[in-house]
Formats: sequence, structure tokens, C-alpha cells
Amino acid sequence: MLRNSDPMSFEDLGSIYRMEKKSPMLSAVRRDLYSAVAGLIIDIRSEYEKHLSADPESIICEGVNQRRKKAISMSKEITEIRMSKIASLALMGARGGQNVLDHLTPEEKEYYENILNISRRHVNIVDRLSGKRKFEIPEIDPEPVRSKTAEPMHAMDEIAVEDTADPSHTEEEVHALPPAKEYPMDNEAVVIRILEDLPPFSGPERNYKLCKEDIVRMPKAMAMALVNRDKAVIVSPGP
Repeated sequence: MLRNSDPMSFEDLGSIYRMEKKSPMLSAVRRDLYSAVAGLIIDIRSEYEKHLSADPESIICEGVNQRRKKAISMSKEITEIRMSKIASLALMGARGGQNVLDHLTPEEKEYYENILNISRRHVNIVDRLSGKRKFEIPEIDPEPVRSKTAEPMHAMDEIAVEDTADPSHTEEEVHALPPAKEYPMDNEAVVIRILEDLPPFSGPERNYKLCKEDIVRMPKAMAMALVNRDKAVIVSPGP
């Protein structure tokens, strides 16, 4: 294998191209692959421009131009083939696989880490959306944000539990709250009245954005966590 300090030749580029096309695995390449390929293309371009200036109709000029185009084409295809292989590795890693990354260049390792992080999040998207994940009760900030999109319900009103999740809040905003103690899933639901404005937080099946005097039904574990913090009281509606 060429050292990083060695310039890349057109033949070297062709060899890498054939290996990447032939093998389903990443080929072992020099760590400065992309800068070396760029250097080769710059050299060929300079040679072409020199012949173009001297005799644009010559066979030599046309031959260098064809080599220039071929080098650009192979470099793009090499990049895309390796990207596809790296993305497959990242998906395997997101599923828990252990990948050997020795054949990745520094630029490719950065690409791999980015794809891996996104894949780890996306691979469980159905579980998150279907409420399979555990829920957490957040630490309650002292400076709540009042909802402007819905009027609160009061204890004397007829209790009609509605979904008060605020669609304007992204999942990233909801999960940005500091984590607290995890509670197990509990099918028993409890109706509570909120005593003060609360920041958004996530539950097992929905997100919550609650304001003072709101009436809401939620899993008992979540409800009792708020009651124990003096953020809510249990409501016992009459018959």
C-alpha cells in the first residue's frame, strides 16, 4: 500500500476502483485517500490545461482530457460505493453488531459515527411511537411555560379527558428534560388536577404539556409522582 506521502497515480486510482466494485467489503486504502485522489485530479487537470493551451486539437490533449474525465468519474463512484458500505456497517452497529473500522479513513469514520447515531435512534422508532418504551417523570422546573393553545379544564367542569400533548413541541424538546426516577408501566389510570404550570414531559403513550387547573387522566405511577411532589392532587369525580 502506498504511504500517505506518496502521490497517487491514475493506475492506483483504477486499482482502488476495481477492488471496490468487486468486493462487498470495504477495501483497505491509504488514510489520505480523498486528498490523494484530489491531488491526482488537480495534476491531470493542470496537464490538460497545458496541452489545451499549446495545441487543443492534438491527440495528446484529447487523451489527457479523457483521462481527466475518467479520474473524476472513478473518484465519484469510489466515494459512493464506500458510502454505501459504511452506511450498511452503521446499521449493523445500530442493531448491536461490533464493527471493525480499520479500513475507514478519518473522514469516513466521521461519516460512520453520524450515520450510526441516526440509525440507533431510528431503528427503534416504532417502539417509541407505539409507547413500548419506559416513561420518566422529569424534574419540574421552577419557571413553567403556560400553554397558549388550549384553555384549562377545572375541577367543577365535566371531566372529559382530552389529549393535551402539544404538537408544536418536537420529541427532542420533550426528551431534553432532565431525567428522574423511572417508574414501571401501570395499566391503572388516575384522574388528577394540576396545581401549577408544568414543563412538557413524556409518558408511555403520549407527551404531556399541562397547566395549572388542568384535569387529566394518566397512569397511576406518573400521577402519584406528581402528587408526591405537590404538583397535583387526585380528583374523585362524583357519579
